[in-house]
Amino acid sequence: MAEPATLPPVEEICSDLIRFDTSNPGANERKAAEYVAALLSGMGLDPRVIEAEPGRGNVVARVPGTDPSAPALLIQGHLDTVPADPAAWSRHPHSGDIADGHVWGRGAVDMKNAVAMTLSAFGTALAGGRRPRRDIVLAFLADEETGGRLGAGHLVSEHPDLFEGCAAAIGEVGGFNVPAPSGPPLFAVSVADKGLRWYEVTEKGVAGHGSMLPRDNPIPRLAETALRLVSAAQPYTVAEPMRVLASRLAGRPVTEDDDVADVLATRSGPFARMFGAGIRSTVNVTRIGAGHKENVIPGEAWARFDCRFVPGHEEALHERVTSGLGEGTEVSLLRRSPPVLSDHEGEWFGLLAEALRQVRPGCAVAPFVFSGGTDNKWFRTLGMQTYGFTPMLLPADYDYPAMFHGVDERCPVEALRFGAEVLERLISL
Repeated sequence: MAEPATLPPVEEICSDLIRFDTSNPGANERKAAEYVAALLSGMGLDPRVIEAEPGRGNVVARVPGTDPSAPALLIQGHLDTVPADPAAWSRHPHSGDIADGHVWGRGAVDMKNAVAMTLSAFGTALAGGRRPRRDIVLAFLADEETGGRLGAGHLVSEHPDLFEGCAAAIGEVGGFNVPAPSGPPLFAVSVADKGLRWYEVTEKGVAGHGSMLPRDNPIPRLAETALRLVSAAQPYTVAEPMRVLASRLAGRPVTEDDDVADVLATRSGPFARMFGAGIRSTVNVTRIGAGHKENVIPGEAWARFDCRFVPGHEEALHERVTSGLGEGTEVSLLRRSPPVLSDHEGEWFGLLAEALRQVRPGCAVAPFVFSGGTDNKWFRTLGMQTYGFTPMLLPADYDYPAMFHGVDERCPVEALRFGAEVLERLISL
């Protein structure tokens, strides 16, 4: 390894990354990937830039450890972001402004912050002559926001050798503190991603002139179907990690499903919507369409639904969406992504908790089920335990969940510095 160079502060790395417009769909991550690769090369590493398609850059580097017998760890994060409308923002979403104690812009929490923290942690460690105990593979990925086929999916299927020896992977979303009125902070680490099923529901009708009495207008029936699907009561599907989280929040054992739901709703501040979605299946209508002209009753109308399920409850969700449909209703599955669930009592979770405690002594750490999905699903196919671990100590007045895909996305500078320090400690464990 060559002599490592000194990196910019973590907030400047995050700012630089935000200035690359990697909006997906239609992303081009190549320039961001080259920026990351240059920083890794400056650390004395030998990164590879790999593209599934022109412009869709992925970066992978292996940091050799001092103990060949220790299982390797993958630290992964994605370079793409969802789009942002500059007209809706108070600062341009690709400005990367560092102001008011925050780094502003699309990707500041999803998830160029984690990429910056990882680069900063390794830059600091290697510049100080500290190698990790175990081999660590760093992967900075394209295309996560549209499923990961050109990013993690491509690497897993075409270049699995890059991840040889990796027994665990960390990525988004987790490692943040849940607001507490007093005492040491409680950090929540994701041990599971919910599974995903996207459906299209189509109602067939009879086309006709908009001035006449309709024979069979499919739009009202589609509205009824959509309302029925999104308003139906969802039974709780509480996995054990969520009982542990509720118990830590309450300071007492919490076992009953209703009690778990109540604690998560009343004691987790801005995380209530995220945690609440982790104990039940969710069905949300996200797109709708019909017709092509104001004076034409359409022959069909369609709606699309984003449905998520807790591991082990996929069949029940599918039954809910497809049962009780009328003769003119068709349902098709557009996309499926599996859930993942990892051990919250074993060695890897313990290492993540230890890294947090080294930086914040006395803190508590609990597992949770993440309401969404991440690239962890791809790495799980290689047999890795997977965790959401983007460590940050957040201020009490900061609505972290609202930043995901939101307007005026921003990340506290102090949270970035905290996360880089935690990851630096994790390197040595």
